[in-house]
Amino acid sequence: MREKLLDPTGTTERAVDTTLAPRPRNLAGLTAGLLENGKPNAAALLTETGRELRARYGIGDFKLFRKSYFGHPVEESLIQRRARGGPPPVVRVGGPPG
Repeated sequence: MREKLLDPTGTTERAVDTTLAPRPRNLAGLTAGLLENGKPNAAALLTETGRELRARYGIGDFKLFRKSYFGHPVEESLIQRRARGGPPPVVRVGGPPG
């Protein structure tokens, strides 16, 4: 499944692969990656989210990853490290829906 990706910088020169990763049938025993956006209380909220994922869905563990600043995209080095292995991060936490 492909989703249309809008680039907020207004540049559309480079192609972006937006193919979604396959979804597991269940989360039991898996490790979840949670991306902290740097906003106040994000780490506390994500830690509690990880605990809730463990209690409700049986995840084995969770790992927090942190962006350098909430107003910037995730650093390419973090994306590449995640692409080489480990849990893909859950990315929608904090702020109003939108």
